[in-house]
Amino acid sequence: MTRLHVIVCDDHRMLREALGAYLGAQAQVASVRAAADADEAIRLVRHGGDVLVLDLDLGAGSSGLDVLEALQNLRIGIPVLVVGSPDDLDVVAQALALGALGFCPKTASPRALYDAVAQVASGKAVIPEIAVAPLLRRLLREQQSAQESKQVLSRLTLRELDVLRLLSQGNSRLEIARKLRLSSNTVRTHVRRIMDKLDVNSQLGAAARARELFDAVSARSRMAAPNAVVDLRDFSREDRVGR
Repeated sequence: MTRLHVIVCDDHRMLREALGAYLGAQAQVASVRAAADADEAIRLVRHGGDVLVLDLDLGAGSSGLDVLEALQNLRIGIPVLVVGSPDDLDVVAQALALGALGFCPKTASPRALYDAVAQVASGKAVIPEIAVAPLLRRLLREQQSAQESKQVLSRLTLRELDVLRLLSQGNSRLEIARKLRLSSNTVRTHVRRIMDKLDVNSQLGAAARARELFDAVSARSRMAAPNAVVDLRDFSREDRVGR
């Protein structure tokens, strides 16, 4: 078995050094490098490693979620084991949606943590029994919310989805007209139809509702497949021309 090169990210020096020393003493670990914050963790990961052990609470306004988002944006595919409180499973669920492969509660024994590190490094997902039921409940809630959002979005034509996406990004009607090469009157008509279909009373209300709908679908997509890309065309029936 290939010996592992491990990166540990924790803002508490004592815990960071203790964890590094324990992991470094294991026969299957070749090296342990330590980071105290998100920026340092990303810098170390850029230089290679087999697995990242990431504390979800890095203090000083930083978070392990920031590291996971940066790794996604940089397309760095290192396996990540997140470590956090078993009482904060919403954050754990977000971490898994952002690509973390496993979770280990801070209450776990050092041996259990090492076993989790080894499994994640080999590409296996690790979820302790204490977290399975709450995470499953969250997943089911997100699945239901995503399904409801898809049903709402399926009422729109492809062109209305284009307009709604740009609205949700803060574009004005004139900006939307320019980007989609439509007349301002045509965009105004699309916005009015969108407002009717989403049951909102203003353009701002449509933009806010759009963000809720797209976020719900995107969250479910990331949980199912962290690197998935949401295609707006999936929300519209195939028989619609949408122009």
